[in-house]
Amino acid sequence: MKQIKKTFRLLRRSPYQALAAALAMSLTFFVSSVFVVLIIGGQMVLNYIERRPQVIVFFKDDVNDTQINEIINEVDSTNLSSGVKYVSKEEALAIYRERNKDDPLLLESVTADFLPASIDISVKKAQDINGIAQIVKDRPEVDKVITPENLVNQLVKWTSTLRLGGIVFVTTLLSVSFLIVIMVIGMRIAIRREEISIMSLVGATKWYIAKPFFIEGALYGIIGSSIAVFLVYGALLFYSPNIQEFLGPIQVFPIDPRFFLYLWAGEGLVAAAVGIIGAGIALARYLRVK
Repeated sequence: MKQIKKTFRLLRRSPYQALAAALAMSLTFFVSSVFVVLIIGGQMVLNYIERRPQVIVFFKDDVNDTQINEIINEVDSTNLSSGVKYVSKEEALAIYRERNKDDPLLLESVTADFLPASIDISVKKAQDINGIAQIVKDRPEVDKVITPENLVNQLVKWTSTLRLGGIVFVTTLLSVSFLIVIMVIGMRIAIRREEISIMSLVGATKWYIAKPFFIEGALYGIIGSSIAVFLVYGALLFYSPNIQEFLGPIQVFPIDPRFFLYLWAGEGLVAAAVGIIGAGIALARYLRVK
């Protein structure tokens, strides 16, 4: 406790340097938090789409149940699908009426004979959509195959690009924050060089001298990551209605508060480690601590 109080006294002596280090950490972990939320959100959207029927196969009118069952069995045998649902003409009519119940003109003269029977195929992985489509589309019983392949592929590509870009961007910011911590603590050591020399002469150990600087580095990280997570939490809380409206049936909000607690704990540990390592390098550089 005494060392912590001593560290806060040191921070008050030059608050602008401390502010610069804390703000650098805040920016780094704010961007990190944003990327984490975007990557997890993108994965949730992708998982939702992957659970929907990605391949819809419409049959010709003269197809019988035996032929449809053969196609279903062939799809099942590939082990690429997570489910196949048969939709009869009558079920297709019921779906059509439900979707157009507010427009009576679209319901007039439409019977089950006008609508084709179909199967809805859900795949285990988005990458398997094309493989399933190739299997069924060349069958003579099939009239049309509809897939959202482009949408899913774009989403997979977007998620991968976001993950890679986030790693590169956050690593760059983390390096800058690391250098700022080294510079700030190095300046503090230089300012207190005479005081540190006197402490060494009267028998103070290297650990006793270095401890306040390690605490200072950890504080920069913890304060910066705490501010970052709080800002992200506030922004999501404010914009969540608009985001959820945009996502429609894809339920993302409300987010479990434990997610932000885990995010804060994880980023706090990483940030504190960055601050402590930066302080250690500064001490080794300026004090030759071994």
